[in-house]
Amino acid sequence: MKILFVTELWPPHGGSFVLDQVKSVVPFVSTTVAVLIPQPPDLSRYRHIRSRFAGKSGGPEILYDIPVYYLRYRTLPELGRYLNSMQAARVLKRFLQRHHASFDLIHAHFAYTSGFAAVHSARRKKIPAIITVHGSDINYYTRRNPRNLIAAGYTVWGLRHAAAIHAVSQDLKNKVTDLGVAADRIAVIHNGIQETMFFPRGDKAALRRQLQLPENDMFFLYTGNFSRVKGLDVLLNAFAQVQGKLSNAKLIMIGGGELETDLKQSAQIAGLEKKIIWVGKKPHNEIPDWMNAADFLVLPSLSEGFGLVLLEALACGTPVIASAVGGVPEILTAPELGIMVPPGDGEKLADAMLAAAGKSWDPKKLTAYAHANTWSERAPRFLQVYQTALGNKQRD
Repeated sequence: MKILFVTELWPPHGGSFVLDQVKSVVPFVSTTVAVLIPQPPDLSRYRHIRSRFAGKSGGPEILYDIPVYYLRYRTLPELGRYLNSMQAARVLKRFLQRHHASFDLIHAHFAYTSGFAAVHSARRKKIPAIITVHGSDINYYTRRNPRNLIAAGYTVWGLRHAAAIHAVSQDLKNKVTDLGVAADRIAVIHNGIQETMFFPRGDKAALRRQLQLPENDMFFLYTGNFSRVKGLDVLLNAFAQVQGKLSNAKLIMIGGGELETDLKQSAQIAGLEKKIIWVGKKPHNEIPDWMNAADFLVLPSLSEGFGLVLLEALACGTPVIASAVGGVPEILTAPELGIMVPPGDGEKLADAMLAAAGKSWDPKKLTAYAHANTWSERAPRFLQVYQTALGNKQRD
């Protein structure tokens, strides 16, 4: 079986979970990856996107024995990405015209824009296409508001005409069925961890010295995008309350994004500048060190597709505190794994952080639970989805 994976997220610019999923099926199928790269005009305020993968040729580049092609397409992001999916579909169609005989099935990650592009292009070549929905594609791009109307139309069309859908959580499956997709066409397969990367690293004190962190402080860690949907203003509010009761509490912030300047200003106004360590963006393979060095991971999101970072922290033996949104309740299925709180409630988040600090945790139990949820364990289930898609004709 020959699979073409289509994605706009690919390392080193995000998408490590896409790479890990592809790698999980490499022992069983022939895999090729097409990375769709939007190219805004030089005068666009999004022109920085052009620098992604700037040094890459069209391909193929060989990564982990996987051929990777980089397909660039022109777009006008100022129009709300309305044209992105169609432009992406055109460049993917040209790619398939050259290589269509090489593939039995297309697997696209994210319903927008890759999912629409994959389904639209595959129909012309009568190749089955499946779509993995991760969260933001469903939680945002299916909203039919004036700004998002066309993009929502593309997204829903792709979902309804795909040969099969893979949802990373039951919560997302429910949302996709609400869009008119039959439940029996949607497989729920949770994201997994890379067990060779996320595991306990041993001496916490030594690790803190390596990372230049104080050995005796209590560290709460956030790692991810600095975007509104992550609820980071709520986190700062909660941490201010926690710090007032735990003088040795510190907050580590890993990542970056649109809210970085605002968050730092808010922290300064609240008098937290000496209590928060702004680490900046870090490569994915360095995150396990920070998870091992921290006492707790906090995920205060207002919306999540799955929340893989929680499983990764648990794999390191680190307890978690998270908003009960999206697929999070599907991860934290028992109180000994972590504490869940309502999204957007700073007081309850602060209470949970204080409760976690006063609770006895069993790191071995956390690690064992997470390591039962690996990408290699998920691989046979993906193969079942592929076989089902190959047995079905794409939807008209």
